[in-house]
Amino acid sequence: MRWMSLVAALWFAVPVQAQSWGDGAEHVPRFEQCLPEQMEAFEARLLALPGYGVTVPMDAFNVHWVQHCGYLAMGICEVSTSSLYCQRRLRAAFDERAAAMRALLPPPEALEGLPLAPLYRNVWAVANGLNAGDDCAGEVYRRRLWCNSFQAVLKFEEAVWAWQVARLSGVMGPLDWDEMSGLE
Repeated sequence: MRWMSLVAALWFAVPVQAQSWGDGAEHVPRFEQCLPEQMEAFEARLLALPGYGVTVPMDAFNVHWVQHCGYLAMGICEVSTSSLYCQRRLRAAFDERAAAMRALLPPPEALEGLPLAPLYRNVWAVANGLNAGDDCAGEVYRRRLWCNSFQAVLKFEEAVWAWQVARLSGVMGPLDWDEMSGLE
């Protein structure tokens, strides 16, 4: 029994980066590359918005790229030589990133009186809310791992969405997305 604990400790101590991500996926951008590129594009668009800080067009909100970058990471895991291990580590990394992002978010009261305050209050609640149940219940083990990774990406996306609304309101500044996208 003791050796099983040691094996488990070693199993989870290996960073995601140390895994074989390749196996035919060399052309797919890794999450650590995809997310910072997308955030740089968001920041460039944000600063070019006419009337930034006064009005924000609704089409400025787009967090689907977080999900896209997460899909890429999940796909890389899927074709790796240690797919199941990779999915477990990926989920843990996304859960950690979502928690780190939520810790940065200001409380909804910080946006009171600003035009996007009602929207922020809602997305903050979604980012900090609990799931209504196990979205992956009933799945076979392999599919459940993938499903859990996907759910973790969605929670990270919700937290980024709340940050994005706070950023568009001028309450949050830019973040170090190279650091936020690290999956180690």
